[in-house]
Amino acid sequence: MRGTDETSGSLFSYVDLEARIPARHPLRKIRQVVNEALTSLDAEFEALYTDFGRPSIPPERLIRASLIQILFSVRSERQLMEQMRYNLLFRWFVGLGVDDPVWVPTVFTKDRDRLLTTRMSRKVMAAILAHHEVSPLLSDDHFSVDGTLVKAWASMKSFQPRAGDCPPDDDGRGDPPGPTPRPVSSPNRPNPRPTRDPA
Repeated sequence: MRGTDETSGSLFSYVDLEARIPARHPLRKIRQVVNEALTSLDAEFEALYTDFGRPSIPPERLIRASLIQILFSVRSERQLMEQMRYNLLFRWFVGLGVDDPVWVPTVFTKDRDRLLTTRMSRKVMAAILAHHEVSPLLSDDHFSVDGTLVKAWASMKSFQPRAGDCPPDDDGRGDPPGPTPRPVSSPNRPNPRPTRDPA
């Protein structure tokens, strides 16, 4: 028998986010490590905030949301907040319930920048890297990088070559040729100056 394609809005929701995330999902282990690292920094977070005023976004949620943005390559805070409205995985990882409101992007950005411009960002990273399940994965010999992310995040316009980048035995012959200057002459300019083609 064919089922009916009817949408019925329910008044109450009984969605348990913990039950919706697969047991073997890789974010489960990441969230466990991050939560344990953040718990070890509880006193540090407490010292950053006063006892009065309007409550801010909890620093633990700011950091977990920033991690989600990095892990899933979400391009902006506005897109992150939009996805957190409907993505149950994001809500679960950050610590929001199904009915919890999502933050305004500008408030999220200001609170996050205020938190991470302090020395706290280094302490958070150090706590995660010192975790007993993470430290055996670290190596001083080599590291792995996803080249697609590096290429996407690095802009050639921001690239500045350093003097003496070539090794002494490298004569630079393997480098790609640059644009060839060509003289531009006009009736107003008797002496043409070399210019470069726009790239």
